[in-house]
Amino acid sequence: MRIRLPSAGQFLSAVLLCAAIGLTPAARAESLLNKVKDKGVIVIGTSNDPPLSHIDPATKQAAGVLPDVLREFLSRQGIKARIEVVAMPFASLIPAVQSNRIDLMGDAMYIRPERQKVMDFTDVIFFNPESLDVAKGNPLKLHALSDLCGHSGGSYQGTVYIDMLKKASAACPAGKPIDVKQYPTIQNVFADLSAGRLDAGVVDGTLSAYAVRQNPSLSFELVADYKPEDKLDTACAFAVNKEDTSFIAAFNKVYAQMRSDGTAAKLFEKWGLSPSAFFLNP
Repeated sequence: MRIRLPSAGQFLSAVLLCAAIGLTPAARAESLLNKVKDKGVIVIGTSNDPPLSHIDPATKQAAGVLPDVLREFLSRQGIKARIEVVAMPFASLIPAVQSNRIDLMGDAMYIRPERQKVMDFTDVIFFNPESLDVAKGNPLKLHALSDLCGHSGGSYQGTVYIDMLKKASAACPAGKPIDVKQYPTIQNVFADLSAGRLDAGVVDGTLSAYAVRQNPSLSFELVADYKPEDKLDTACAFAVNKEDTSFIAAFNKVYAQMRSDGTAAKLFEKWGLSPSAFFLNP
């Protein structure tokens, strides 16, 4: 059977059609990395929450562990570029990526199927689960929510952590429920923990670790071997416009190296996210 080859005119028309609908090889796939290389800047969006991703009030520059991870990635790629950060409500991050207002969603966002339909996520950068906070030295030997039976456990109002404590209390032996305490703010939880008025707090792990780093006088610590209720469901990653697949591939390769050589752990420890294994490992 003879194969009919396209004419030169037909071939040119096909190429132009591919260009029009965005199918030209490499052109769009390389868009973000090339843009950063050419302009020397990458624009990220953040909801402005330390220690993950925020604007330093003194320098007005991007600060936090996630911007540091991004800086290390750019350095290892041989790209000289500064990070320009745009603060916005958390709910605005996805639309900002879709509209190309920002190049990168540079905040702590859980990977969810619905979000993956409109953005491309990198591999997991870290996990952001709840932590179990106890007095320094863990004198009561509390390692799981079930250990709180007969003790007091608290969190701040409006969180799922209150429900977790109530559920754990319902499973306690008769006569030994958890004394579940609810506080207006996370700062109130920290204050009662430090003062010995609360045996354990169940709150955001990253915020707990950062609070201890910022204020060493707080006399509590994170239980290193605590197992969060559903840690895998708290996986966080960067996200970009779905056209920028080359950034995802390049970042994933470099970040795997950063995890392997200990650089990622050092960056998390730098920002008080300690022990780093609690945030980096599933």
